[in-house]
Amino acid sequence: MAFIFGKGMLKVRRIRDSDDFLVAGRNVGWLLLFATMGATVIGGGYSVGAVGKTYEWGVLMLIVSTGGYLHFIFSGLVVAPKFREANLYTVAGYFGYRFGEGPRFVILVLSLLFSVFIIAAQMAAFGTVLSAILPSFTEAQIDLRWAILIGGLLVVIYSTAGGLLAVIYTDIYQFIILFAGFLLTLAFALPDMLPRWSEITARVPADFFRFEGGKGIAFLVTTFLAFLLGETFAPGYATRYCIGRDVQHTRWGIAGVGFFLALTFPAILFFIALYGRVHFPNIEPQQALPFVIQSLHNPWVAGLMIAALLSAVMSSADSALNSSTAIFVKDLFEHQLGWSHKGDRYLLRLARICSAILGVVAIVIAILWSDIIELLLFTYHVWAPAVIVPVTVGALTKDRSRAMLVSVFASMIVATVVTTVYRVTPYAENFDPAVFGVGVSALTYFALRLYFRISPPRSSESPHRG
Repeated sequence: MAFIFGKGMLKVRRIRDSDDFLVAGRNVGWLLLFATMGATVIGGGYSVGAVGKTYEWGVLMLIVSTGGYLHFIFSGLVVAPKFREANLYTVAGYFGYRFGEGPRFVILVLSLLFSVFIIAAQMAAFGTVLSAILPSFTEAQIDLRWAILIGGLLVVIYSTAGGLLAVIYTDIYQFIILFAGFLLTLAFALPDMLPRWSEITARVPADFFRFEGGKGIAFLVTTFLAFLLGETFAPGYATRYCIGRDVQHTRWGIAGVGFFLALTFPAILFFIALYGRVHFPNIEPQQALPFVIQSLHNPWVAGLMIAALLSAVMSSADSALNSSTAIFVKDLFEHQLGWSHKGDRYLLRLARICSAILGVVAIVIAILWSDIIELLLFTYHVWAPAVIVPVTVGALTKDRSRAMLVSVFASMIVATVVTTVYRVTPYAENFDPAVFGVGVSALTYFALRLYFRISPPRSSESPHRG
């Protein structure tokens, strides 16, 4: 952690303006983009949290979690090039560029909410990992809170000093250490399991090896869709759509990491979780990964792997923090409040102040509400219904008519309101609210498009020109 922290702090000398701070000067090659996106994706939820869920669900989690990586293929090939071509900074900026002010304002509000909770979810993961390092204090809530506070402050300090440049260059080391650490853990686990595979399959409950986990096909399908749709076009990822050296580098870096992680990472986590299930059948699921690591390696290697996990948490938290800062500076202060005339030095100072304040707020939320999966699910439910259909339609068509604008805006409002109400109904336990909301959004959009095809808007109504 000290190494990563130092690397991040060194980038402060390369920050000359707000574009260096917010989008790394838009000069990031595809391999660097691959690494920073990979490190951003594999945070607390997709490492500690995913192994915990795989420990509970088995093959079911292996299948559904691939959805969390597959959306990068579509984003990299179709959506990200649109962001890069337009030199954007945020998702809200894309909505303004593509659909106008109404949709942009709605996404600004949702972006702020989404970003703060994503940072808080990653900060909360510090507690899970660090409490595993000190097992005698695992049950002590005060130590969990100290872990969140210390880890969170390190992220806030180097992100505030070096901006996205610091985030990206620390991501390189974090991604390499993280992936190597998981492969090393798998290499130690497999020789223990493969020779006695028949014994293991007899000891572990049969549902662990069923593709629907004993929960039914409907649960499998809706949970897969929840992973596929929940984080699609999330602010932290969208920031990386904007920073490639050119469109080609952007396409290779983002789609490439989607292919790579979907094919490798869920399978790696499955065998690690299975090892935990065999050797530690009665532990808290979110503690499965730290227990496996500690049991497989000598203390030096275990310490290195846990440091890699902390790096994973840091990489996701700093990315969310940077994207939130971009939303405040570019969407709220520059666009909504008209502060762009104050000059770039002022905006750079403002960006650092925003980064520090947002980080501290997220730490407080994480201390008060530290369940990783619950925090992530909350953000999925709010974000996906309002964003996915408009961004996809905007990327696949060139239509800028008034009928398009009205259809998109109405679908966002209807989907957000209906999903918010649906979340508190008993039906939400069996059918994921994010999937439900995306379905409502799509139905609303296509119904309105059909209506406008039958009854076109009057010719005096001018279309949106971006």
